Amino acid sequence: RRPSNSLSRSRGAMNSKLTHRLLPLSEAGVAEAGDCLEAPRGLFCLPAVVNIGVQKAGTGELQTWLGAHPLMLAHGGEVHFFDGLRPSAAMLRCGQRQRINMRQRYARHLWHRRPLSRDNVGAAASSAMAAGAPLVRRLAYEKTPAYFDLSNPALLACAVPRAELLVMLRAPAARAISAYQMCAGHIHGKWCQASIDEAIGSALTRSASGSVPRLRRRHLSPQLKRLLTMGMYSAHLHRWLEHFDAAQMRILWLEHFKAEPFECMDAVQRFLGLPPHDYRASATRNEKGLWVIGKSKSSSERWDKTPPSPEVNATLHQFYAPWQRTLAELLRAHNLSLLPARPIPG
Repeated sequence: RRPSNSLSRSRGAMNSKLTHRLLPLSEAGVAEAGDCLEAPRGLFCLPAVVNIGVQKAGTGELQTWLGAHPLMLAHGGEVHFFDGLRPSAAMLRCGQRQRINMRQRYARHLWHRRPLSRDNVGAAASSAMAAGAPLVRRLAYEKTPAYFDLSNPALLACAVPRAELLVMLRAPAARAISAYQMCAGHIHGKWCQASIDEAIGSALTRSASGSVPRLRRRHLSPQLKRLLTMGMYSAHLHRWLEHFDAAQMRILWLEHFKAEPFECMDAVQRFLGLPPHDYRASATRNEKGLWVIGKSKSSSERWDKTPPSPEVNATLHQFYAPWQRTLAELLRAHNLSLLPARPIPG
């Protein structure tokens, strides 16, 4: 269920002032997104911000840019906590015991390979808090793009119901092509050994001339099915909106980020209530002419990127067209776009 409005703090009060708390591990039951839990063997923070997807849409690049902000505490890498959970009925009910257990497990899993201290979370004593708890001055952030389509949103909502969610999307046909190219040229999976034309041609079919392509029901590998259904963005977003308020979620397109990264980062900072950071001071252009912070992840992608035939490319666009129309309606209805004046790609 969505967090109760009567219990939630405003995003401005929570994020712009960065008033998260440092609590004993035993108080996990009252911890909220962004709070840190202190145990004898370490300090573990619940994320205030979670980037839930999607794969091959620039989530790693966004993490690098956010990590450059002095008030962000980026985990780095991918966490893969919720997409690996198989929830029991008790976990989905999210009672007090399950909530405490989920928060402790999540926080420990998140930071078990990167020990935290009071110094690197920006902890400072404050008598302004009713309980006198120290304040945490940095926003903890994690990204796992597999959450978007593989995890149960109810589990993340149980652990951090007031977290802000960022979703990076990419034109779905381009995303599917890029994902298949990475599998064929870098991962070398058994399911992606065929050419992209053969793979897409075998996965999509038409019932009649001129009809919208459909997924084949039989003889389709789970991996290829997931690759294609991931681009049905509106279906996945509906699941997340059942558990998180639309005000907690924003969509950022990779195409917009590549074209105007500074405008995009301004929008991200406003959404998260962060003070502006001068990204222009540390950004440089890579060999492709794109603005990057440090070394761009995409710069190291050296595998073959032979595009599909025009026919297969057109088939992919036709397959996703109805989903893109539904997505456009969803984004308008819930004001989900970080840059609402920009048309959605693809």
